[in-house]
Amino acid sequence: MPSSPAGATCLSVVVPCFNEETTVQTVLRRVLDSPFTAEVVAVDDGSTDSTLGQLEELQAEVGADRLKVICQDRNRGKGAALRLGFRAVSAPYVIVQDADLEYDPAEYDIVLGPLLANKADVVYGSRFHSNRPHRVLYYWHSTGNKLLTILSNMSTNLNLSDMETCYKAFRRELIQSIDIEEDRFGFEPEVTAKLVGAGARVYEVGISYDGRTYEDGKKIGWRDGVHALYCIARYSPLMRGDRADRHDPKRYLPTSVDPDMASTLDRLDDASNYADWLGDLISPHVRGRVVEIGAGIGTLTERIRSEAQELTAVEPAPALCQELKSRFADQPEIEVVQGDLAAVSDLRSCDTVILVNVLEHIEDDREALQQIRSMLASGGRVILYVPAFQALYSEFDRRIGHHRRYRKRELGRRLRAAGYQIDELRHVNTIGFGLWWLGVKTLGQDPGSSPATTLYDRAVVPWQRAIEDRTQPPVGQSLLAVATRSVLDD
Repeated sequence: MPSSPAGATCLSVVVPCFNEETTVQTVLRRVLDSPFTAEVVAVDDGSTDSTLGQLEELQAEVGADRLKVICQDRNRGKGAALRLGFRAVSAPYVIVQDADLEYDPAEYDIVLGPLLANKADVVYGSRFHSNRPHRVLYYWHSTGNKLLTILSNMSTNLNLSDMETCYKAFRRELIQSIDIEEDRFGFEPEVTAKLVGAGARVYEVGISYDGRTYEDGKKIGWRDGVHALYCIARYSPLMRGDRADRHDPKRYLPTSVDPDMASTLDRLDDASNYADWLGDLISPHVRGRVVEIGAGIGTLTERIRSEAQELTAVEPAPALCQELKSRFADQPEIEVVQGDLAAVSDLRSCDTVILVNVLEHIEDDREALQQIRSMLASGGRVILYVPAFQALYSEFDRRIGHHRRYRKRELGRRLRAAGYQIDELRHVNTIGFGLWWLGVKTLGQDPGSSPATTLYDRAVVPWQRAIEDRTQPPVGQSLLAVATRSVLDD
């Protein structure tokens, strides 16, 4: 059996845990008993049973230096838990260990072998490339795993036999250099593709496997298999090109903006046809003294500025405010204000107030509409662009702070109740409605984060726009509302 460098322990073990009360202590004791284990980082992924309590109990027994416990406030998925765990490790090598009894920590020596011999940067423990014992279970589950591995291999040009295996061991500096984006089981194809992109030396060794049934608590399902297909395409080294740099949320901000929101703003800026379409929908209604609430990185600001005499761009995130100031530094007619609606609610006699994908973030939207009305001059306009159909509300909506999505009739009622006359109220982006339902609502994908986004923007948006310019669709991903401050109550 290989020994660790200088006879010292050398391994950090990251253990994502979700409702594993029947096995978690047994597994962790076996992990801690390994002569290779320097530390264990257990990430409780919002368990609703006694898992967290058992982790804390074991931590008190063995010490926080050997067992670190990280607690997520809600269930986010295996990838999200590993992302946290990888940041917390400190030993030279890192391995992933599930909190059930499917994988045996006694085989760490097998998986670590190529790393300790300096032959590999990452080692996969294969359940299929081995004469070691493995429990015989689901045929179609095994077939699905092999199919995903084949497709992943075609994408990465590797010849792995088990891409979906839990046992992946890495050099610490390598795994900490990789930006893990997937929150759930899409981690497996994502990290495989990114390791290839990083030029890592990949080895594979055979391991035993004591699989469990769904009755035992197995959590991966068919939707995860479908999403894995998407991830194989999304992260393929053949398709990524320079996309990773262009869509990195850090391009615009260091620490103060939610990464999901930053990535969404960045992608809108890159989707030029969609952004132009949105700008052309809004620009004809813009005039005079304009206030844009939630200006982001200035994607819409850029497209409406020529219609405004004065323009105040309001944005709550400090880093985005800096980006706005830099972007419009040579345009003195554009003022950048850090804050939300409250920061400019004392303004009066505005001609246009614009909120694009903002109203849904405000808990009391009725009060917000009344505040905006008080800012407007008589005959002034509010322009709203909001997500449509509450039935499309997804985990992504919740994650980026959407309180709701809107029905057309409901939004009209709220505007009239707040003292507006409606000039235009229409659905926008019919095809986006279907894609959101399938990809984001049903499959849990991160919207706009694949190479298909560019294809959609270039190939679909122009002709969809041409159709919707001539006829108003009955459904759409979003709603556009233009309303005038009613003079009846003045």
